[in-house]
Amino acid sequence: MRFSYVAASVVVIALCLWMASGLIGSQEDGDAVAAESDSASGRETPLMKVAYITGKLTPKTRDVVIQGQLEPKRHILMRAETSSTVGSVEVSKGQRVNAGDIIINLSLSGRETDLREARARVRTASSEQKAAQSLRKQGLQSQVQLEQIQSQLESARAQLDRVQRDITYTRIAAPFAGVINKLPLEVGELVDRGATVAELVDDSTFRVTGNATQQTVSKLTVGKPVKVTLITGETLDGILTFVSSMADNATRSFEIEAEVANPGGVFAAGVSASLAVPIDQISAMFISPSTIALGEQGELGVKIANEQSIVEFMPIDMVSTSLDGAWVTGIPDNSRIITLGQGFVKEGQEVELIEEQAAQQSEQTGQKTDQGNDNNNGAG
Repeated sequence: MRFSYVAASVVVIALCLWMASGLIGSQEDGDAVAAESDSASGRETPLMKVAYITGKLTPKTRDVVIQGQLEPKRHILMRAETSSTVGSVEVSKGQRVNAGDIIINLSLSGRETDLREARARVRTASSEQKAAQSLRKQGLQSQVQLEQIQSQLESARAQLDRVQRDITYTRIAAPFAGVINKLPLEVGELVDRGATVAELVDDSTFRVTGNATQQTVSKLTVGKPVKVTLITGETLDGILTFVSSMADNATRSFEIEAEVANPGGVFAAGVSASLAVPIDQISAMFISPSTIALGEQGELGVKIANEQSIVEFMPIDMVSTSLDGAWVTGIPDNSRIITLGQGFVKEGQEVELIEEQAAQQSEQTGQKTDQGNDNNNGAG
C-alpha cells in the first residue's frame, strides 16, 4: 500500500517537471520570435512619401499698389453768358460732340435791332471824326473838340463790340470734344446769365487719383509707368503725372494722379481702380496657395526637402497675390517644395520624394484600378 503511494507521487512530480520544461521552452521561443519580428519591423519601416515641385526664381517687378478711382481729365458745367430764352437744343443727353459744336441756341430777343443801331452810331461817329480832323487842319476846330468827337467814336465802337459779343453768347458751343452728361433745359425756358445749360465730360483721357502712404510716397516719381486695374477686371496702361509734396492733415497720406487713355470712350468715370506703380526689380517665385504653411511662430512659409531629403521650413515674404497663387521671396532657387503631404511631415523628418507629376499619374492609375475592380465585382 505504501509502495503505491510512493509510485504515484513520483509520477506526479515527473509530469510537473515535464510540463514546466515545455512552458519555459515555449516562452523562450516566443520571446526570440517577437524580438526577431521587432528587429525586422524596425529595419523595414517605410518613409513618408510626399510630392514636390522644383521652384524656379523669376525676375519680378515689385509694385506699390494704391486704391483709387477714374476721374475725367476735363469736366465742366457749361453756363450761359447772357440772359434769354432757349430757342433750340441741338444735342441730346449722352451724345458725343466735337469742339465747336453748337449745344444750345438762345433767342436773339431784339439783339439784331441793337446791332443795327450800334453800327449806325459807329458810322455817324466815324464821319464826325473825319470832319473834325479836317477842320482842325484848317484851324477851324479846337483840339479839345476833336478829342471829344474821337471819344464818341470809340464809345460807339465799344457799344457795337458789346452787342456783337452778346449775340455770340446766344450760340453756346462745346469748348472741347466730349459727352453731354447733363442737359437740364427745354425749348422756351428762360435762362439767366450764369445758369447751367449743360454738363460736358471729356472721357478721352482719365485721371486716376489715389492716396499714397508715408512709407511709399518717397518711392514714387512723376513719369513712372503705372498699371491701372479696374474693379471690372480690365487693365489700362498709364503714366504717373502728380505726387503731392504735402500730406493731408486728416489722413497723413499724399495725393497722387496718373493719366490713362480711354480710346473710344469704353470706360466710364467714377469706376474704382487700383494703381500698381513699379519701384524695383527682384527675384521671386510663384507658388500655389496650397503649399503655404505656418511656422512655429505663426510666420508664413513653405516646407522644402533638402539634399538629404530632410524637411526644412522656409519663411517667405509676399510680393503680390492673385486667385491662382502668390509671388514670394525667401525660397532659394531650385528648391524642392513639398506640395502634397506637407501637412503630415515635420521639420527635421526624413521623407521619400516623388515629383508631383509622377504622383498625379500614380494617383490616376490607382483610381482606374479601383474602378476596374468595382466593375468586376459588380459583374460577378
